[in-house]
Amino acid sequence: MRRIVLDVNVIVSGFPSLQSVPGSLVQMGLEAVFQLILSEHIIQGVQQAWRKPYFQQRFDEDRATASIHLLRQAAIIVEPEFVTGIAPDEEDDRVLGTALAGNAEYLVTGDHGLLRLHSYRGVEIISPSECLLMIAAGFEDSDR
Repeated sequence: MRRIVLDVNVIVSGFPSLQSVPGSLVQMGLEAVFQLILSEHIIQGVQQAWRKPYFQQRFDEDRATASIHLLRQAAIIVEPEFVTGIAPDEEDDRVLGTALAGNAEYLVTGDHGLLRLHSYRGVEIISPSECLLMIAAGFEDSDR
């Protein structure tokens, strides 16, 4: 089974709208279409984002709490490997460290700084749309 890290931006935009591309990926992670890999760092980032007024208007606290619970149940939670100076900022380095610690094949993100890296130590860094297309194709074209 493919091991995939969903970045904070994918999760926070996916949960309120499960019919969106990020939402489809979140749903697939919860349904074990792929092995979802997360870290406490990513989970805390999701919780912080959902506390912002924009999300609080669209995603109430009870739903946010229930969603975090679902993520914890579905994912393998890892301690990020130490990575520094690779991504544009320290937060992104910790997301890369999550992918490495979880032996992820893919890191799915909307972050342009991470996407510019394309890959890091065997982890392909792809957009949500690219990931959804690969899943639809049965990951056949994943050996780019």
